[in-house]
Amino acid sequence: MGKTDELNGCFHKRLEPGMTKETIKESCKQNKLYLIPSHNDVLYLHFRGFSKIENLEEYTGLKCLWLENNCLTNISGLDNQTKLVGLYMHNNAISKIENLDLLIKLNTINLSHNFVKIIENLDHLQDLNSLIISHNKLSTASDIAHLANCKTLSILDLSYNYLDDPEIIDVSPYLANY
Repeated sequence: MGKTDELNGCFHKRLEPGMTKETIKESCKQNKLYLIPSHNDVLYLHFRGFSKIENLEEYTGLKCLWLENNCLTNISGLDNQTKLVGLYMHNNAISKIENLDLLIKLNTINLSHNFVKIIENLDHLQDLNSLIISHNKLSTASDIAHLANCKTLSILDLSYNYLDDPEIIDVSPYLANY
């Protein structure tokens, strides 16, 4: 087994060698999913201690991807997930919203319990309906100003951040849909 890391307030047992094709297939077996990668529309890779998203190239039919409670520090390795509708990455150590350019069908993103300091790189997601970003490091009006460009949002959770900046009131008219 791998070594133990403290991350986001929890101890995780890091599996070695990481998110390999074999560990992904093993997860498919455990969750009674298809062993042919492209046949899966959902993939459960949560609570595994993964530190990097990799080896998902063959999983081209995914609509929902569960990556919560790992040791992920960034969003990457999802370029082939163009059909993805739901992305669940809560309880990781992600500090930046990035690399979602090709995921234009995303409807739901859960990034709660991470280390995100600014909401960004979401305005191209024309179907984004739900953003759960509670328990992060957002603190100022400029940290959440990008939400004004996210016209399709109808569910937004900003709770348990550090949003005590009085200028947030000036941003709130843009958030009329919430």
